[in-house]
Amino acid sequence: MSQATVYATSQFGLAADATATGLFVGTVSFSNSSETATAPDHIGCDVGLAVYNFKKDVSVDGIVATKGSNLVANIGSTITLANSSHNGRTRLAEQFSGSAASGAAIIVTGGETSGTATGFETGSITGIYHPFVATGSATVLT
Repeated sequence: MSQATVYATSQFGLAADATATGLFVGTVSFSNSSETATAPDHIGCDVGLAVYNFKKDVSVDGIVATKGSNLVANIGSTITLANSSHNGRTRLAEQFSGSAASGAAIIVTGGETSGTATGFETGSITGIYHPFVATGSATVLT
């Protein structure tokens, strides 16, 4: 993040990305979801509920760090984000109950690059995080 003087208690900016590999991260978003199942009684009224299959969709956008380079991640590979843990927050663990599997990481599900005649090449990576799926070692994207 560049130098800024902030007069607020709200989070401003992202963690430093000076060692970026693939993208200089400009925006990161996390979207939580799950599935549900209900248990009806003898007249069809729900008397039980199960919430399961927790997941988090992740989207990262920014400037491609090195011209002529790839975005680091191939579809199906795993990444971690420097900005997933910032200012005492662990964004990947927020709104999930239980402990994540050892080695759980973001699995890349898509990527995009685009260029323009008057600007820098930009890129985006989309992925999904299943906290209870062990994915092994990941490539760090800062």
